[in-house]
Amino acid sequence: MRMWRTVNMTTAFGLVAAAGVSGSVQAEGAVETHHYRLSAAVLACFIQNREIYKAAAGEPVFLLSDRCPPERPHTLLDTLTNEGPDVRIADPNALDRLVTLNRAQLACLDRLSVVASDAVVLFFPDACRVEPSTDGS
Repeated sequence: MRMWRTVNMTTAFGLVAAAGVSGSVQAEGAVETHHYRLSAAVLACFIQNREIYKAAAGEPVFLLSDRCPPERPHTLLDTLTNEGPDVRIADPNALDRLVTLNRAQLACLDRLSVVASDAVVLFFPDACRVEPSTDGS
């Protein structure tokens, strides 16, 4: 899972944290843009089921792309069950499977509207916006 993308940078290495959340080491002076790469269908599912995610206890809230719609809010244990850490360098064209949002970012889903499709979109939770992917996917 990638949580950070870099614009105009020369090197990015995926790192796995103990909780299974990855980040990147970035070239000095690079511009960071925190976003998730998702199919429009997955993001539309997250938006449609946002009340289930809001019912989750604690923070952050975990949204799993392959388990939407959820029967209940996901926990950290749900995200780690039967999964080991992926220590390979992240494929920049891979879709994110795990989205972690704080309460303010989760509230952003109330303001978004996305049509479910196979298109790939970039979801910027801090800016509360969605853009089409421009990498040919």
